[in-house]
Amino acid sequence: MQAFAIIDRALGAAYALVGLLVGVTIGGFALSISIDLTLRLIGWGNLSGLNEIIEYLLFAGVFLGAPWVLRQGAHVRVDLLVSNLPAGLSRVLDKLLDLAGCVICGLLVHYGWVSLDAAWMFQSMQHKYFVMPEWILLGVFVGCFVLLFIEFLFRLIRGGVAPEAPATEAAGL
Repeated sequence: MQAFAIIDRALGAAYALVGLLVGVTIGGFALSISIDLTLRLIGWGNLSGLNEIIEYLLFAGVFLGAPWVLRQGAHVRVDLLVSNLPAGLSRVLDKLLDLAGCVICGLLVHYGWVSLDAAWMFQSMQHKYFVMPEWILLGVFVGCFVLLFIEFLFRLIRGGVAPEAPATEAAGL
């Protein structure tokens, strides 16, 4: 279990770094949009392609931030059923849901990889202001679901408790 703990801590640190980068990019969005609006207002032009850059960074941030959110236990969940079940049954349902998450993420990795492979083979491109290889976008998608698969698997091993969870959650209260 020592190897698991090391990998778990390393993933937690990587997720924290991704969370920090997402936060910095969102702050950058606010600053760059303000600069773009100011440039337009005073008639000096605009920051060409800014909307597309923000679109791609939001895409990457949302997908790559999802494993961190799951790890924190801050993901959207409906606890109506789980909170009204006895504690033992609630834990069993949580494990089943984590297992379902593993299966669904595994399927998304598979089909995402098939799409990524096709995009690479056919050199598919996104043509907007910038020309972006589609495989890069699909790589973010596949990477996200690989990490989500791992996080669901680690949740099963940890018993559904986030490593950064408050003591009351860890105690099952």
